[in-house]
Amino acid sequence: MAVLNMASVSQNLQAMIDALMGAMKDAEKHERGTDAASRRLRGVLSATAKDCKSLRGQIQDERN
Repeated sequence: MAVLNMASVSQNLQAMIDALMGAMKDAEKHERGTDAASRRLRGVLSATAKDCKSLRGQIQDERN
């Protein structure tokens, strides 16, 4: 899961992309019906949503 810090916007965005790409195997397992993979995938997506919100705030703060 991505953890945002005070790194650059592009570094934080890349961390989120890497987390999502890392979840691809779980997405494939979810499609085959693996419940544990579904839970892991939801966790990654939830963390990514929170990270997106934080990154949006960081961008807004830098803009002002």
